[in-house]
Amino acid sequence: MEKTNNKKSKNSGVKPIFLKNKFTLLDKFWFGFARFFKRKPVTIDLNELKGGKMDDKRVMICNHNGAGGPFSFRTFRKEYFMMWSAHKMTENYKSRREYLRETFYGQKLKYGKFSARFMSWFFGLLSPMFYSVAGVIPVYYDQRIRHTLKWSVKCIENDLPVVIFPENSSDGYHYIIKELYAGFLATSKLYYKQHGVDIPIYTCRYEKNPKKLIIGEPLYYNELSKSFTDEEIVNIFLNYMNNLKDCTKENAHEFLFDYVKEENQIEATEKKSVFDVLTNGAKETQPELI
Repeated sequence: MEKTNNKKSKNSGVKPIFLKNKFTLLDKFWFGFARFFKRKPVTIDLNELKGGKMDDKRVMICNHNGAGGPFSFRTFRKEYFMMWSAHKMTENYKSRREYLRETFYGQKLKYGKFSARFMSWFFGLLSPMFYSVAGVIPVYYDQRIRHTLKWSVKCIENDLPVVIFPENSSDGYHYIIKELYAGFLATSKLYYKQHGVDIPIYTCRYEKNPKKLIIGEPLYYNELSKSFTDEEIVNIFLNYMNNLKDCTKENAHEFLFDYVKEENQIEATEKKSVFDVLTNGAKETQPELI
């Protein structure tokens, strides 16, 4: 793994990250162990359906679905990438345990006090191994967010896709996602500013029952920004992520951007593609950065 050149300052509380560009023996052991106990989700890749594949330089966003989204993404996707995660989970045991107890198990998963304490104690001890395997970019909630964005751009420069789970889960995880934070747009904007390249953002959806991972077609921030505000763009991605919940292998073609439903084919002026429906449904909100 390649270490970044970022140096930790005395008071910043920011550490360098490692670019996850190879799998170690520990990684391979963990993948084999996890795959033995967990059933692999069915992957439905709309890009493959159209005869294409995802770009190496890309951002991917996915719903969290508890720990299911990040866990399945890392365990069953046989490729190198880096994932955003709360910075406290990359720090010392006290910080990890506090975040797990108060935020993840208490606030988001709604565990009782005893269960939250036990789970935070247990997984607080084990999480460094999981995070080492995952390849993590710490997400900060103050001015240090610039480090998160800078590291994300560094990963993409090295053909390491960045995976972000941007749903607002402050009141728990919801089947119909209510809001997305806009950190993935900030990453795309910074990359475009530095390199002049409009990188693709792929929207994904993880479902537990039945287990499936849907990978949608790419959208491009700079292209969308010519017609929509940032708030509207975030909501286009939100609509897309929610719509993908109904995608199956049998009806996957109906979720392609250029698909037009039969009932809209009476007159040319009435035709609306999937992309038209998504963009027409965008509403103005005020997404936060992360």
